[in-house]
Amino acid sequence: MTFVLKDYSLKHLGVLWGTFVVRVKILSRYKGSLILDIIIPTLFASIPILLGQAFAGSIAAASTNFQENTGLRANYVVWIIIGANVFGTVMESLWMFGLFVRREQMLGTLEAIVQTPAHKLSILGGLALYVEVKSVFTFILGYLLGCILFNIDPLQGNILLALILLLIGLVPIFGLSFLLGALIMKVKQANSLVNTLQWLVGILMGVFFPITVLPVFLQVFALIFPGFYLNYDIQAALTGLNWFLGNLYLDLSVIFLFALMCPFIGYQIFTKTEYRIKKAEGIGQF
Repeated sequence: MTFVLKDYSLKHLGVLWGTFVVRVKILSRYKGSLILDIIIPTLFASIPILLGQAFAGSIAAASTNFQENTGLRANYVVWIIIGANVFGTVMESLWMFGLFVRREQMLGTLEAIVQTPAHKLSILGGLALYVEVKSVFTFILGYLLGCILFNIDPLQGNILLALILLLIGLVPIFGLSFLLGALIMKVKQANSLVNTLQWLVGILMGVFFPITVLPVFLQVFALIFPGFYLNYDIQAALTGLNWFLGNLYLDLSVIFLFALMCPFIGYQIFTKTEYRIKKAEGIGQF
């Protein structure tokens, strides 16, 4: 019995590792995509940063305006650079599974993957590991690039804590990606959904401004979105802001709660959607 369980565990890990290696090999063939993932957050952040400087007359004046209007004692340049890079990792994780499903549908290999003896969780684990590793890599280099271009000290704050928060905070995002994967399987669209929802995700995360400036109903949505806590807590770790709930452990407890709930709920909804589609037109229908 022990041997059987050990053999099953090794096969599970083998599928997980194989999925991870495949994704890394695919990325290695498209190095330009990786470079863009590092550069785009800085380009994304530069627009509001330069606009703030243009209206205020200087970076210092723009930072003062930001503090007076938001109540946050943080340099707005650092705030936006961090937010843009966290936003990039969240979008990568949020659409990880949905884009994977759509890509396999278009290649005609989704049915083969579903029918393979390997458990879906092994494949999902490999995808999650790939995104975790890639997210840490792109976040570090993207943040470093933004700090160099805007003359910011990249070593300020608790960098190790920020990376730990990033790794933990992406887990509930993976759970939400199952929901979007189910939606993509249903409507058979990916790019249009990404383009539509990415701006809403950025607003709810508080990438360019704190959620306190939003209408109350949007603040409620932001508070039940794990990406907001991930972004705010990484900004707190790197800029010295107060924790959202006043204490690091309280903020971590909320993230852990999301990490437990979101993958379970998302996976259940995805499997039920997959079952219904199998009974109807079939999951390989393009």
